[in-house]
Amino acid sequence: MKHIKASWETVHFGFWDATLRPLIEIDDGEEIIIDTVSASPTDDVPAEWLPSEIHDIFSRAVRGTGPHILTGPVAIRGAKPRDVLQVDIRDIRLRQRYGWNLVMPLKGMFGEESPIWKNTIIPLDIDKGIARLPPGIDLPTRPFFGQMGVAPPLEWGRLDSRPPNRFGGNLDNKELLPGTRLFLPISVEGALFSVGDGHAAQGDGEINQTAIETGLQGRFRLSVRRDLTIDLPFAVTADHIMTMGFDEDLNQASRVAARHMIRLLETHYGLSFHDAYRLCSLAADLRVTQFVNGTRGIHVVLETALLESLCARPKFFDGIEKVQVVGN
Repeated sequence: MKHIKASWETVHFGFWDATLRPLIEIDDGEEIIIDTVSASPTDDVPAEWLPSEIHDIFSRAVRGTGPHILTGPVAIRGAKPRDVLQVDIRDIRLRQRYGWNLVMPLKGMFGEESPIWKNTIIPLDIDKGIARLPPGIDLPTRPFFGQMGVAPPLEWGRLDSRPPNRFGGNLDNKELLPGTRLFLPISVEGALFSVGDGHAAQGDGEINQTAIETGLQGRFRLSVRRDLTIDLPFAVTADHIMTMGFDEDLNQASRVAARHMIRLLETHYGLSFHDAYRLCSLAADLRVTQFVNGTRGIHVVLETALLESLCARPKFFDGIEKVQVVGN
């Protein structure tokens, strides 16, 4: 299996850009392992904890305007604009012995109340899947990638890594765990998939603007779908379907995500608008994905067991496996 390690030559730092040359091209449906890193050379940690690649990344990697270190891109052979990339998240593992959480003035939900820049180093017990928070709280880890995406449309140019968009990017969705299948609309040849912004744990909302930021290793199966037409990312598990919406206004992000769910129910389950609207009101959960990146995020989650009597499962569930999620 191909394995891309994080280095100054394999990351793009703080931006998404369709003109990036792919590091590698893989076959449609092939699995790949990708390492990510999230650290700074100035982190106050034991020397052996600091990722060896981080000094070169900060001094030599191509930099954009955002803070996220992204590994990629990976091209998928045969992927074309208007296709859909299916990302099966097979495994996620911690690969750093610490993470960090940063509070900054004028950033986050209560940035006006935070007059100082404070970076907290959080030790991670990888074997036990525990993050040790001050002032003595043990928090189970639940690692996921804050950033997964394909290249944006070429005409959009180079984009800051912070706002999520229709190509994915900074989704910050803690439900994108092993066993989840993410769908992303493709805008360029090869799709150009990148991943980064590893989180050891995060609450819905990510209210101070950072999670437990850390390096992860992910194993993904990347497949091209030509039987779907989508404008925004959505995801499924063996038990749930999940739509996402993004907007600077949280109310509008909610409408986008909910309308996306209703449209999927109309298209793939044959529900009328009013039947889908009613079902979402009674059974779907609207959750604040993230509140603090300028562009807000909402995800809507619905149990698929409620829909089994209506029709056969849509084909985008084919082959999906139920996975037991562990903390490390």
